Amino acid sequence: MTRSTVRSRDRAACILLAALAVAPPFAAGLAGAAVPAAAALVAAAAMTSVAAAEAVCPYCKAPLEPGAQFCSNCGHKLDAPVAAAEDKSPALAGVVQLVSACDSEVTSTWASMEYGSSFRIDSIIGSAFVVGPGEVITDSNLLTGAKEIVLKSAGGRSFPARVVGIDRMIGVALLAADIPGVTALPLRTGEPVRPGETLTVLGFPGAGQASGEVLRSSGVVSGMHRGGVGMHPIEDYFQTDASLPRGIGGGPFLDSRGRVVGMASWQVQSGIGMGMPAEWIDRALTWIRSGTPQRAWMGAYVERLDAETRKQYGLPSEVAMVIEQVFPDSPAAAAGLRRGDGLIEVQGEAAATVPRLHERLLAARPGDQVTLAVRRKEETLKPTVTLAPRPDRPRLTGADSLRFFGGVGIAARDNGTLVVEDVTPGSTTAYHKVAPGDVLLSVLSKKDWDAGAKDNARWRSVHTQADVEERVATAYSDLDFCLGLRFKKKDGDKEEFRVCRFLTQIGPL
Repeated sequence: MTRSTVRSRDRAACILLAALAVAPPFAAGLAGAAVPAAAALVAAAAMTSVAAAEAVCPYCKAPLEPGAQFCSNCGHKLDAPVAAAEDKSPALAGVVQLVSACDSEVTSTWASMEYGSSFRIDSIIGSAFVVGPGEVITDSNLLTGAKEIVLKSAGGRSFPARVVGIDRMIGVALLAADIPGVTALPLRTGEPVRPGETLTVLGFPGAGQASGEVLRSSGVVSGMHRGGVGMHPIEDYFQTDASLPRGIGGGPFLDSRGRVVGMASWQVQSGIGMGMPAEWIDRALTWIRSGTPQRAWMGAYVERLDAETRKQYGLPSEVAMVIEQVFPDSPAAAAGLRRGDGLIEVQGEAAATVPRLHERLLAARPGDQVTLAVRRKEETLKPTVTLAPRPDRPRLTGADSLRFFGGVGIAARDNGTLVVEDVTPGSTTAYHKVAPGDVLLSVLSKKDWDAGAKDNARWRSVHTQADVEERVATAYSDLDFCLGLRFKKKDGDKEEFRVCRFLTQIGPL
């Protein structure tokens, strides 16, 4: 196995383990065992209890953390551990710990192929907060496979909760629970988060049992409109240097007046915390409270152009977005849109960011007509797209999946081979130095899911597009898309690697 292949597999493992926000024993669950609710890795060193006293070292006067027995500055041994003073902030009563119990199997193609077995998640732990009478919200991914949901207060009391609605596009879940004595936290809408603003995030550590106290971490907003981090289909996050240990995901970010300005992400990206702005939370709540009416879609993946893809598609500098893939039989396909079309305008508004495009479509309904302006080579076209109802699980098939997930286009030859036609710059295939003219020999895939065959992944030869269609059909699971590709290069060497993607990361327009 090549070193690059190992790195590819490790990245797939990180995607699944980090994305689910479950405790470390989840790895054992990947091998087929039930996953117990156990302590997660918590970066608690940077956190302080909300009940923390302003204690200082009697010698050097440096601040002391609650529970400290030594001064971290001078090393002086304290006569007694630092005690925590009570903090009666009203915001604390509005924050609860979330435990979602999963008693049904959740499938993962990556786990099935890697460990030769299916797996299931027993529980996922996170945070949540109250936004109205009997209304609690959290991050939707914390409810993956959930069959029973329990909310725990800081005092350790437990309250059952039920799902009112889930907006998986934005990533917000609304729960109903009767929790006496709680304080609803107001959303700050109409006043966006500002770069440099100091915020406080509240939540619980990712321990297997209720911790008994809420944790608090403060930080500064260091970036805006962050996306492409792989948490939800619609990503328009603010970035903060506040410490976000596992378990605090789903908890609220508060401003100096105690208003909710965002929700903590359930996944930390290389130590960088992300927050979902209150404006997107409010959009999700409005949609859920209105009964989750059917949403519209165009049926195309749209991405922001970089220098390499701009050169690949021959698009001028004034075009910011490109259509990367069109779904067969979709409104986009019916309107004649193609992969590589530069998207200039939507209803007369410049197409500048993916979140703004999603925002416009969220306000539309099936049957609405949307006029676009697209650039195709030297020509500017203005097609009209009639939007259709959005599928529950939109899926690409066959060669389209290989192109989108792996960045490789293939074509069948009369001699019974599948030859690489093009490779997308920056893709997994490009990373492994596969080039046009190389031959796709075989695909590592499962046999089928329907018959319960979880552990029969093996390399299977492919000679036609129909072979690819059959293999790709089993690459999709509840959580992810994953298959292996083996190529023969023009110099005779062989290269194999896996293409894996966590499905909550992506959302076509």
